[in-house]
Amino acid sequence: MISRRDILKILGSASAMIYLQSLMGCASKKAEKKFPVEERAKIWKAAGNNPEEITRRMIDSLGGIETLVDKDDIIVLKVNSQWWNQGMTNTDVLKAFIDNILASGNFTGEIIIADNHQAKNINSRGWTTAERNGRFNYNELVEYFNGRGFSNVTKYHWNPASANPTPLQLDGFGDAVRSHPSEGDGYIWPKDLYYECPYGHRSMLAYPVFTSAYSGTTVDLKNGAFREGEYTGQPVKFFNFSALNHHSRYAGVTASIKNYMGVVDMSCGYPAPYPEGTFNTHHIGASDLFRLLARHQKSLHNTPFYWDILLHPSVFRFRYTGGVLGAFMKKIRPADMHFITAVTVGWGSRTDVSMAARANTLLASKDPVALDYWAAYNILLKAALDAEAPEYFTRLIDPSIKSGPLFNFLEECRRELGGTTNPDLMELTEC
Repeated sequence: MISRRDILKILGSASAMIYLQSLMGCASKKAEKKFPVEERAKIWKAAGNNPEEITRRMIDSLGGIETLVDKDDIIVLKVNSQWWNQGMTNTDVLKAFIDNILASGNFTGEIIIADNHQAKNINSRGWTTAERNGRFNYNELVEYFNGRGFSNVTKYHWNPASANPTPLQLDGFGDAVRSHPSEGDGYIWPKDLYYECPYGHRSMLAYPVFTSAYSGTTVDLKNGAFREGEYTGQPVKFFNFSALNHHSRYAGVTASIKNYMGVVDMSCGYPAPYPEGTFNTHHIGASDLFRLLARHQKSLHNTPFYWDILLHPSVFRFRYTGGVLGAFMKKIRPADMHFITAVTVGWGSRTDVSMAARANTLLASKDPVALDYWAAYNILLKAALDAEAPEYFTRLIDPSIKSGPLFNFLEECRRELGGTTNPDLMELTEC
């Protein structure tokens, strides 16, 4: 094993990247799974200055709210609560979507706003922020509907199930590992459901089970509603409401696919110790070199070339996170519809409003691969170009660059889930 002193010497030289790539020590690469045949994808777009109005037009264009939900459904709305400002889901769109469900007067089901922002203090960040995207933070949105007499609108904080003594991301932990919803709330770690990348790394497809504060019904995200010792058959609908933002040199963009990072359990696999021999969703592509350098991050983070090497696409192969999320959607739970609330988008940041633009757009599709490609190219990239953003940002958020992080992330998701990255197969309906 290379010593810390040797690492410092290597990082101080201009030849660091070439030398360190030779030390990666990756497992032998296996044959990659073949891609499914690409099929046409339908994308809906509604644009305008009023988020609630464009939401109503979107719902009408999709065939009306009754085509999306039934009167007795348990409806789970997955939001992005990890960030604030443009980084969180626009709450005016969420309000309008919920209003449309409740407006008929015969809705007897319930609505649960849910997310796992992976932080220790679960009731924080987008749930409580004063830097809102829309009129409300998420807690205020739930309180608004409760104040109008709708006690069937609630929330749930998913939380990582196991302890992680050396987190490389946020510090959430300590819910519970479950094997069946009868054991209570937490994450089910299914021993037979994995994603495996070409380097042999495996990621367990762990999923949440959680109990409604309104009805007492437990939602098993894979298998459905569970109550009094049995699955009830009550329909569970799952709608994925994301934001649209630049996200790092290794990911490029965060949109509908990456919003599933708030569904999976980030305490499941490396850098957490259990299950042994597995990697969590975020770190499935971590090479041996990445793990070596990450152990010394505190002492090396200001060293020349450190971040260039740690986040190099051959060292931190984040594209395989797209594969995990595609497999999760395929094997655990696809969204009934993906929505991107591109009212305000961050061409350079999830939280810095000086690197954001007003796009006043709502998008929807059942194909998250096509949706994220179309949104990144036609909305986020356009916003960056209009702002005369540095080439660094435009290069990272452009999905048409086939060597870029976003295209490769989308392709690995497509390999598992299906979908298309071919713009010629994307059929746009303007609402």
